[in-house]
Amino acid sequence: MEQLKVFDENYTYLRDENRDKVHREGLWHETFHCWLVDNQFVYIQKRSAVKKDFPGLFDITAAGHILSTETVADGIREVEEELGIEVDLTKLHSKGVVQNNIKLPNFFDREFSNVFLYVSTFTASNFTLQREEVESVYVVERKALIDLFSNEIKIVKCVNIFDGTLAEIGLIDFVPHERNYFEQVAHILKR
Repeated sequence: MEQLKVFDENYTYLRDENRDKVHREGLWHETFHCWLVDNQFVYIQKRSAVKKDFPGLFDITAAGHILSTETVADGIREVEEELGIEVDLTKLHSKGVVQNNIKLPNFFDREFSNVFLYVSTFTASNFTLQREEVESVYVVERKALIDLFSNEIKIVKCVNIFDGTLAEIGLIDFVPHERNYFEQVAHILKR
């Protein structure tokens, strides 16, 4: 059973708890969120259809829980595991912590999301996907994603980097992060 660090609402460490209890009781915990970007595009993942939580939805390029034995910096393993990318730490930029809530029946995810941008140019050959986690990777124009996350537009076009398939998606097609999370990411992407 995965153990996570539990915090109070002020991000003060309290204790370790198992992941199921953390989500069942809505306890604050840490996550690592890494958005791959270049000058024009943001890379987003489409979650595997076999994922336990939010299968088939679009999401952060790579993300995951930070285990109780890990530091925030150890979260980089998510990029390596999910996408098969060897991370160049000179291209990784911390953008701070964003509080993030997702509330569903029997599931209350209260996160201190440590948000990073990984700035580089990628092609399909850079990725080796962990298929039980990630179905595919798409690119979306940075400005369009900012506008979607800022609620200025309702739909964006994105392209599957592996086969060129075009998709039109809205916020309803993303993991249901709260509005504040999307707005904060839009602000981060503008910088």
